[in-house]
Amino acid sequence: MSHILVIGPQTIDANKQQRGVRLEILTFSEPAEYSRPAVARKPRIEIAGGLYHLITRGNNRKRIFQSPDDHLKFLRLLERQKAKLPFYVYAYCLMPNHVHLLAEMRDDPISRVMHGLLTAYSQYHNRKYRQMGHLFQGRYKAILCQSDRYLAELVRYIHLNPVRAKMVARPEDYEYSGHRAYLGTDRSGLLDTEPVLRHFGAQKKRAVAHYTQFVNAALDQQSQQHYYVSAEGRMLGDEEFLDQVKHRIGDYLGNRDKQVRKLNLKAILKAAERASGLERSDFCTNGKSGKLVMIKEAIIVLGYQHGVSNRELAEALSLDPSAVSKRREAFRTRPENSSEMKLLKAMRAIV
Repeated sequence: MSHILVIGPQTIDANKQQRGVRLEILTFSEPAEYSRPAVARKPRIEIAGGLYHLITRGNNRKRIFQSPDDHLKFLRLLERQKAKLPFYVYAYCLMPNHVHLLAEMRDDPISRVMHGLLTAYSQYHNRKYRQMGHLFQGRYKAILCQSDRYLAELVRYIHLNPVRAKMVARPEDYEYSGHRAYLGTDRSGLLDTEPVLRHFGAQKKRAVAHYTQFVNAALDQQSQQHYYVSAEGRMLGDEEFLDQVKHRIGDYLGNRDKQVRKLNLKAILKAAERASGLERSDFCTNGKSGKLVMIKEAIIVLGYQHGVSNRELAEALSLDPSAVSKRREAFRTRPENSSEMKLLKAMRAIV
């Protein structure tokens, strides 16, 4: 049985990068009532908002895609899972005997997403080719990555897999990766390209040009083993990122039998008043000025992270519930030094 440790929703501040990169296996003890035999697998650690490099291989490194239809079936199943259990996909590459995905967890655990995807594809493959047994080799790998530091790097690395394997000369020549979505030649909508392209510029055409230059600059890059961490439960990031995650794990385990502290909406609105200098009556209206929208977004994000429902947020902020979701999605694209992010940090410091 696989064990999952899901932590969230809460945001990890992964932007400070002064101390370099370190890879580390997470280990932690559990109370006796949660103990498992020594041979049991370590639990996966899943964090809401976490960026995961997911890798799965064919059993005994055998091919998992026999025909173009198999590739397309896998992508259709991925699209179906994305609609059923929303998550973000920033990159993918379907190689003959293994798959790379770069995904960001939302409300549902990545383990649930992957279980549904791999099970459905295995059943399709075995039924089509009249095979029995395991198609995939053991557990898939799920590497928790520091987003701001490695998002663009991992997108490039994953999409250059076919070039490193000498299957094609350029990544855009490979049909079964997400690279062409960034170039605008694949409009299937499977990939969430905007957060990545924002790393390369605010104007889309210029961002695409800079992204293309960024990818082409690494055409001769060899395999980077630190992107390919093989052990279970590993992370890719600097020391502060790793320490923050381990701290959250410790807090979770230490308080497993205690009620998790959640902020109520009243406390969040009070923090917004103090951080913005405005009264609640000023921003809990249907006003649409830039400053009011900024305050509402910060309230929505902080509320979401502490379990406040969309309905409660909508009623308090004079919004439609669908607008609450849209504002939360819009916040994801805000730069780290934006006024919205500064306001959110100020509110967090207050509460």
